Amino acid sequence: MQSERNITKKMRLIKLSRAWSLTLGLLVSAFVAANDRPNVVLMVADDLGWADVGYHGSPIQTPAIDGLVAQGVALERFYAAPICSPTRAGLLTARDPVRLGIAYDQIHPWYNAGLGKDEYLLSEVLQDAGYQTGIIGKWHLGHSQQQQVPNSQGFDYFFGHLHTNTDFYNHRRENGHDLQRNGVSVSRDGEYLTHIEASQATAFIEARDKGKPFFLYVPFTAPHSPMQAPAKTIEKYKHLSRQGYQRVYAAMVDEMDMAIGSILGTIESEGLADNTIVVFMSDNGGSNYFGGNNKPLRGQKGQTFEGGIRVPAVVRWPNHLAAGTVLDQTMSYLDLFPTIVSATGIQATLPNPIDGQDMWPALNSGSSVKRKAPLFFVSEIPVPGLIWTAVIDGSMKLVQIVREGQTNANLTSFLFDITKDPNETHNLAAINISEVARLAELIRQRRALHPLAGTRGTLVPHPGWLPPVDWARAVQSEQTLQSEWTNELPFSEQLIDQIGDRGVLVDEETREKLRQQSINTQRELGKD
Repeated sequence: MQSERNITKKMRLIKLSRAWSLTLGLLVSAFVAANDRPNVVLMVADDLGWADVGYHGSPIQTPAIDGLVAQGVALERFYAAPICSPTRAGLLTARDPVRLGIAYDQIHPWYNAGLGKDEYLLSEVLQDAGYQTGIIGKWHLGHSQQQQVPNSQGFDYFFGHLHTNTDFYNHRRENGHDLQRNGVSVSRDGEYLTHIEASQATAFIEARDKGKPFFLYVPFTAPHSPMQAPAKTIEKYKHLSRQGYQRVYAAMVDEMDMAIGSILGTIESEGLADNTIVVFMSDNGGSNYFGGNNKPLRGQKGQTFEGGIRVPAVVRWPNHLAAGTVLDQTMSYLDLFPTIVSATGIQATLPNPIDGQDMWPALNSGSSVKRKAPLFFVSEIPVPGLIWTAVIDGSMKLVQIVREGQTNANLTSFLFDITKDPNETHNLAAINISEVARLAELIRQRRALHPLAGTRGTLVPHPGWLPPVDWARAVQSEQTLQSEWTNELPFSEQLIDQIGDRGVLVDEETREKLRQQSINTQRELGKD
């Protein structure tokens, strides 16, 4: 395992030396000693609704999350992607998941998609700056090849599962065992998954190298389906409606909040609270089907109305961020990477341009930060061919819903002034046609960046697919894979141009080579 990680890192550093670069961390001295830098704890709920936290009026008890809000900065205009994997991809890379080919759908067990080895994650930036790094919980960013899994993506320690929808008690997905420590399956049969995540996260903090700062990423499995919770906690919410999963959902949120409280308690007891940046957020809006509540926002998970993308979020750093602050700055999951790097004072050279923006000035002083580019959102779940898109540019937001049929496609557009109408009740599309056209063109350009073979909505696997018995053992090792690969099919420039809006067929470097070859061919023909 260690040799494989070293090989991966060596290849990445070679690429970095040739890469496009961007310097981060200019607001804090780059000469801060590594062991004086703040620790970073990033906790992510799975499918937590806007109104499912106490500080937004929920009947669900969330004292730990509410305590973070009282002690930190509540981000009241914070956006995530509409679904799981895209948010996680953008969160850790600061790059729009459209560029990564992980935008329209989550990574299902039958996909071989995942993060590319040339992506430079937040975990790798912090690891290279001397941080010890760990992930406890749900990965959901690739599971079929060694280069895709956490231990090859900047995490020294991984305890959790590779997939989503993992059973909370037997820890299986598609009946294959999915609980591991650093690539080796572990058995905790019968133990509730949120309890495991809490104990492992606290153990990581307690067993840390006290001479180094740490980055702990805790992507909780709750309150995502399957809807399971301890009977005692479900009983606590017996007063809620018996319809659907509302009581079980409430119990799952409650259990997650208790896990957060345990982690925060360990940070406090270890004397680390004042030098630890704590971030909490949801990966997308709540699912109404399972009990999530996004009111008064419109819509839910998978949709690009506010209920699917505007999520609870908070940042706490005592003595650096004013306690009890409410921030209305528009901020997204893409911004956390550069914001955290800036706050830690690290100078980082990145191999690719990022879409996230440093929001530390807004957090630290409350000053308004103008967004340099619009925010984009897209989703194609749960119904293949039903595509939700949106763009937010300043105060204006365009939502487009595309329904693809066998021989046609229907488009419905909604235009909102999201500042004046945050609950999206007044559709301005019919009276502001020029603005609809302008924003629609921005969406078209962004969707055209999606790799042609990137993830798209599929509810079921290919008929010939079978799941492994054990997901940890099914990961293909780096020794069985080529270190690099280039598509050898004879793509012409004309073919690439004709595909156009369907997505990117080859990278820009290859496209330029094809264009030059075409020019040279035309010159040779001219000589004849």
